[in-house]
Amino acid sequence: MPGKFVVASANNYTVRAIDIALKEEKHSPIVARDGLEAVDLALDQSPNAVFLGVELSGLEGLDVARSLRALDPTEHMPIIFLAENQEQARRVREARLPLTEILTAPYDLADVRARAKAALRAQERIRELRQPAADPMLFAITDPLTRLYNRRYLLHRLAYEATRSVRYKSPLALMLVDVDNLADINHDHGILYGDMVLVEMAQVLKKLVRVSDVVGRCDTQDFMILMPETDEPGAKLLADRTLQTVSQHHFIADKLDLHVTVSIGVACSTGADLTENLALVGRGENALDRAKEAGKNRVEME
Repeated sequence: MPGKFVVASANNYTVRAIDIALKEEKHSPIVARDGLEAVDLALDQSPNAVFLGVELSGLEGLDVARSLRALDPTEHMPIIFLAENQEQARRVREARLPLTEILTAPYDLADVRARAKAALRAQERIRELRQPAADPMLFAITDPLTRLYNRRYLLHRLAYEATRSVRYKSPLALMLVDVDNLADINHDHGILYGDMVLVEMAQVLKKLVRVSDVVGRCDTQDFMILMPETDEPGAKLLADRTLQTVSQHHFIADKLDLHVTVSIGVACSTGADLTENLALVGRGENALDRAKEAGKNRVEME
């Protein structure tokens, strides 16, 4: 099914390459001259996704993405960053913006077409959630790909659980689960298979947690689990079990059978201080970064 895509890049060669790749699949690319126009076109044209350069005139790519995420009509619109070099790709990764992916030059046009196809699938899921029969409140707090809670709800729930933890002086733990080498999976097997891995991963995590735990997708390849009334030994136990279960799971689709690993960062609080509780995300990210830097497929505690 043909789609509509906004394309914004300061590199004219990149614009032409993306334009050609999209038109080969009968898609309609709409070229923005700068970052400000990219925001306007995303709002006015309701595209299926935005292919977005990192360094743009008017408004830089990361600021464009933040603007789109802050606006209701474009909050769930997929964004594919076009990084001209590894430094730009690093900046995008560090921004940790939800529903974003990265293509790094030189661009593989087959990969561009695959990203466009995946974006169309994501939009279809969003339309399903927006059907009149669907609960509008559910749509507002649901990640369209995995059907888990989204980052907005997770942070809202963290604030609630943090306050409750202090009131009752009960421990609180947070776990971040990052799919190792997802970019390589997307490159080697296609974005659609990468999406399948994320959907299947969501189901694996849901089966591991307790009823009182809260699991959601907080980034392109990151999942978050909030664990009320869970101390450090209890959080470590779940993290170790998650690591083992995922590594033994078969991710099967279209005759592919892949083993996937995850890196896990865990942060814990005794519930003595509200500030400490609200800092759990940052501490969890620090632990996750250590796990990835130490070789991945491991658990780090903070």
